[in-house]
Amino acid sequence: MISLGKIKNVIINKRFLRFELSVLVILIVIACVLYISDVPPVMAQSAAAALPDVAVPQSGQRILVFSPHPDDETIGVGGYIAQSIENGADVRIVLVTNGDFHGNEDVRYAEFKKATQILGVSGSQLVFLGLPDGKLDKMDPIALCADLQSQIGQYHPDIVIYPDIKDANPDHSTIGCLIQEILKTDPDKITGYEYLVHFKLIWPRPRALAPKLDLTPPYRLLNTNTAWEKVPLSQTDENLKSAALNTYKSQLDNPWLRGLLLSSIRRSELLAVPDNN
Repeated sequence: MISLGKIKNVIINKRFLRFELSVLVILIVIACVLYISDVPPVMAQSAAAALPDVAVPQSGQRILVFSPHPDDETIGVGGYIAQSIENGADVRIVLVTNGDFHGNEDVRYAEFKKATQILGVSGSQLVFLGLPDGKLDKMDPIALCADLQSQIGQYHPDIVIYPDIKDANPDHSTIGCLIQEILKTDPDKITGYEYLVHFKLIWPRPRALAPKLDLTPPYRLLNTNTAWEKVPLSQTDENLKSAALNTYKSQLDNPWLRGLLLSSIRRSELLAVPDNN
């Protein structure tokens, strides 16, 4: 005969099991919502061919690239930089921060110099502002804007390349917003392009080395006030970009950052055209 105590234990165990299953279901639902939110769908590969090609700079044109941290210039527009130099354009890169978030400024600077040299940029065309890594959004925006505007005024570029204002990294979006405002009021009507490095949790998709695929924008950024254009890369330019990225050993040693760097090696790059162009 089953005792009353055993019956109570069975009932309690069943209730506890139902509670555990309910909690598990809730956690699964939350995980799915977070995944959908932070792993954005991207434009299909078949649709990438419809994107217009960026006009590659020609001999005599001046290109000014703003890079928040060492490696952003290569991740975002390494192929574009190589193409521009091959065509005889002049490229200058402004490294805004010291890349010292983890206390390895010297290493990051050395990697930056080596990577940009591979892309064809001479050391005399590298500018180091040395601002604090990870703190640009906390700086005086007027002073920071003056620093950025000074670089544009000194170089007189035909084209300015800078981080997308919707980039998830605060350093990137801060620079992007300020430069976009500078270009809106510039009397010379400089052409501006934005490049995207960080968006949500996982982008680009797939988060892996896929050199035969095009880089495609997140769907969420397609219905904004910017138009997307692609930069088709020759095999030579893709190889140069890959070689430049491989100099960033400090970043490749981090499994999460490694995926970001490798997933930027594609047969094309992306640039957003702001509505003020």
